[in-house]
Amino acid sequence: MDAIDFLWTQVTHKMADEMRLETVAAGKVVTCYCCGRASGRWSTPLFEMRVDSYTKLDVAICAPCNALFHGSYKYLGIEKGTIAKPATPGKLGMLVGCGMIVTQKQSILLTNPGWHSRLSAASEPIFQTVQESGKSAMEFVLRYTRELDEDAFPLLYVSDLGRKKTELVENLQLTYHWDELYACTANQTHRINLILLDQIRALSTTDKTACKKLVKLVRGSCLGHIPPNAPEITAFLTSHPEALDIARKLPCDPHEKLHLLSIA
Repeated sequence: MDAIDFLWTQVTHKMADEMRLETVAAGKVVTCYCCGRASGRWSTPLFEMRVDSYTKLDVAICAPCNALFHGSYKYLGIEKGTIAKPATPGKLGMLVGCGMIVTQKQSILLTNPGWHSRLSAASEPIFQTVQESGKSAMEFVLRYTRELDEDAFPLLYVSDLGRKKTELVENLQLTYHWDELYACTANQTHRINLILLDQIRALSTTDKTACKKLVKLVRGSCLGHIPPNAPEITAFLTSHPEALDIARKLPCDPHEKLHLLSIA
């Protein structure tokens, strides 16, 4: 199942009663303007016609993607205005700075103080809201993922819902086990090896100086400041076997390396 369909199946389908949904006619194929999938690949044959904000043309959006565009006072509170004088209904695809965790058993929005009060205006919220943002949100997600029962997976984690709906849908990826978490945004998706993260944090506890040196060298190599085969790197890793073991396990992608080290 595609991640956007998982999101629909687990939680956002509850907003269908407010949407102007149509059903794909028998023998017809409709392509979603957001995800680019043909209707045969959708988890539901439902879609909504929307006016694209750029082309001003009517376009078809499959119901799972449409849930990111749909505004709802009832389910998502307010986007603009105040609780006393709401101006715009809340939209899942406009929650800049907010994270989201969806599993087989629970759906959570990780909010900052500003969004928390606005989302709390929903009369029938479809997400549990937890006021966590920044580094504390990441720590919450790491703890939450480790404590999940196996039957709660797959898990969908978006670290920042942002505003770029099409790009977000393209980058959505499901996590199937606690030891390898995918953190999705509209810009990119990071794979987080939680076992390796624990190993880096353990080194930071037992030998903080060596850990700082390792992070500095790896970061310098990823940014092109230090050649990967620099004598300085070789000498350090040779004399620090625990750091060498971590270096060998780091992901090949430099962006993933930097992200993993940034949260360690």
